[in-house]
Parts: sequence; structure tokens; C-alpha cells
Amino acid sequence: MLCGAALAWAGSIETAFLEQPWPKQRTRDYEVGKYAVQWRQAVKGRGEEIFAGAAFASPAAPQATWDLATDYPGLGTMTPGVEQVQVLEDTPARQAIQIDIKVLWKKLRLVFEIEREPPSVARFRLVNEVVGEYRGLCRMSPAGEQTRVELATWLRPAVRVPPGLILWVERVAMLRGIREFLKDCEQAAPSVARLTVSDKNSILMSLRSTN
Repeated sequence: MLCGAALAWAGSIETAFLEQPWPKQRTRDYEVGKYAVQWRQAVKGRGEEIFAGAAFASPAAPQATWDLATDYPGLGTMTPGVEQVQVLEDTPARQAIQIDIKVLWKKLRLVFEIEREPPSVARFRLVNEVVGEYRGLCRMSPAGEQTRVELATWLRPAVRVPPGLILWVERVAMLRGIREFLKDCEQAAPSVARLTVSDKNSILMSLRSTN
């Protein structure tokens, strides 16, 4: 039905609260391939609101990183559980993306609204009677010859689900997706060398200083 009609936008996507300090935030550093990734998460109340996010450095320049990050059909092939991605609406500032995905035991068809400020900011929103309300922010900024990528998400589940389970699923999916995304970024930056331990420590210090 959505393929044959314009999407009814529900106003601008508000994500400013994702850039504020999260309640009782917890962080953990991961090594994804040869890259340092800082994961952070928080739960508000008894799981009424769930925050999750990651920060890392792409070896590619900002424009190349942006192009790869907004190639949604390409991203779908590297995201666990995603079976198909279809672009329903595409304008310079707004997009609508339909995703067929399997999450745990359920198969879902989800439609995301996306707002873009090329080449640095993308905001997205999903409102679904099964999932609930889901919003996210992806921000990219130059970091020398590389690009700093920050991803923050917020979920208000439609039904009560143990927040630990939701965070586990999101962390696994996000870290796997980041690993595959960074492989594509390496191809866009063929001169990138293998990171040393000192390089990784410097990147982690930089990630921590902004959260």
C-alpha cells in the first residue's frame, strides 16, 4: 500500500534528547575487527525507554563515509535478520525505507522515516504497533583523514520485554553491522594501514572524551 502512495510524514524527527546525557549510562569498549568501538546503553524506568549507541572512527573521508552510510539497500545486506530493503520515497532531505526483517521469532515489515542533512546528520523514526516507537541519530564529523561516526538510538517498546534482551539483540546487530560497514569503508580508503595498539588507545580516548 505504501509503495503506491506518498508517506504521511508525522512532522520533524526530534532527536535532541539523544544528544543529552543518558540516565544511568553504561559504556563498554569493543574491538571490532581492527577498530575500536565504544558501546553505550541506558534503561529508563523498568524498560519503558531504552537507549543504545555506538561511536567509532571510519577510515574513509567524510563524503565517502556518508555515501556508504546512506546506501540503505547496501546496509541491509550486512545487517543480521534483514531480508529486503526497499526505498519507498527519496528526496534530498527526506526518505522512506521499507525493511523486511526477522527479529528473534518474528518476521516484520517496518517503514522508517529518514531526515538528512548531507553530509553529516541523518535522523530516523519508526512507529510500529508491534515494535513501538524507535528513533535514531547518526552524526558524522571529520577526524583528520578519517571520519568520526556517532550512532544513538531510543526505543519505547510497544509491549513489556526484558530490556536486557532488547539491548543484547541491538548490540549484536549493531556491532556486526559496524564490522561489515568498516570493511566497505576500507575499500573507499585503500591506503589505510593496520592500526597499532597505540592508535586504538588514542581512538578510544577520543571517543570517551565526547560522551
